[in-house]
Amino acid sequence: MLTLENHIGKITVSELYVKQLTEQTVLQSFGVAGFAQPSLTEMLAGGRRSPVSILTRDGKLIITIHVKVVYGVNIPAVVRALMHKVEFAVEDALQLPVSHVRVYVDEVVEP
Repeated sequence: MLTLENHIGKITVSELYVKQLTEQTVLQSFGVAGFAQPSLTEMLAGGRRSPVSILTRDGKLIITIHVKVVYGVNIPAVVRALMHKVEFAVEDALQLPVSHVRVYVDEVVEP
């Protein structure tokens, strides 16, 4: 649960909402083919279980995303655009500061 406090009162937001907001933003981005699923090795080793993870540190969000991109796009440009788009969408919807948006391109797929 994420908590925001202002002059009106206290607002609590679930991490699931932040994940869903992030997922919708990512899927609407140019050049993104979808989310990269964790490998069996990662899951057995206790690694990531979801393509989107949300952490809170010092009252700021750290969002990590694993994606697949379409072959032929400018990958650095897609990643930069995705980072800015996710940061803006989350900060605009929740009024919570985003510290980092980490984007990992795990696969390149043909259109």
